[in-house]
Amino acid sequence: MEFNLKSPPKEIENEIKEFREFLNELIPAKKLDRNVLICTWNIRIFGGLTMEWETTKSPVRDGHSLLCIVEIIKKFDIIAIQEVRGNIKALRETMKLLGSDWSFLMTDVTAGSKGNDERLAFIFDNRKVKLSGLACEIVIPDDVLEKNRAIRPDALQRQFARTPYGVSFQVAGNTFVLLTLHVLFGKKSPDRVAEIQAIADWIFKWAKDLNSWRHSLVTLGDFNIVKNGDPTYEAFVSSGLYVPDDLQEIDRTIFKKTYSFYDQISWFEDNICLKYTKGGIVDFRNKVLKNRNYNLSQLSYRISDHFPLWAEFLTR
Repeated sequence: MEFNLKSPPKEIENEIKEFREFLNELIPAKKLDRNVLICTWNIRIFGGLTMEWETTKSPVRDGHSLLCIVEIIKKFDIIAIQEVRGNIKALRETMKLLGSDWSFLMTDVTAGSKGNDERLAFIFDNRKVKLSGLACEIVIPDDVLEKNRAIRPDALQRQFARTPYGVSFQVAGNTFVLLTLHVLFGKKSPDRVAEIQAIADWIFKWAKDLNSWRHSLVTLGDFNIVKNGDPTYEAFVSSGLYVPDDLQEIDRTIFKKTYSFYDQISWFEDNICLKYTKGGIVDFRNKVLKNRNYNLSQLSYRISDHFPLWAEFLTR
């Protein structure tokens, strides 16, 4: 029988239905012209896909895993995805499953060893979300880098390892720019501070420019921040970026022994056309691939090592 992602075996179909019910209880419902649900998710090595329901081949992400990922994506209006790879088979099959009501935008592959063959992408629901015209990648002017090298040895002295990606969207008459990125992890956390500081400074200036057009700026993605109070976090919030209280204490990755604060959704409180209500993570552990007995490492390569981080905003 030919493999068909839209016709899973009964066992998988039942699990997906149960998972959908869990998501419906966890995440607010989409309300046309009333709210917008925004998510950021680093999906581990989101590239290749083995077109089987369960596989021991490479890549180990299979059809069952992809159905679980798509079920999460469908709960949101806009999803910023990090770690989309040069091979976009998994993304392409995701879009087929989502159907014609959904669209995506993505960057080209970031070249070089630090780029890690990665792209940044946005997936969005056309029924509610419209593009507002802007799509750009952020680069640092050469004269700024030269100044940093000359007088600020602790400042960023190169381009961003993976260029931040900004896209403007409109929902219910509200125009906002989402800026997503994936900060270079480095060998140790202090290696990240200069890059995080540079993006925080850039965001501050850009938000002011956008505010003159009554457009808001929300930044989201994987900043590889260690924790609140760490130099990585202090650099992130140094220009005034706001992280809501209910997104402060929750873990960001699936591994239970190591607390993480990597992923963020943040904005400037004096530059936001939307009203934040609440947010959280989708802890999919013990909710998907339940009969496979995967350990957390194995699960991370099939779904992800990061939880989806989400926020609900009211649009009026």
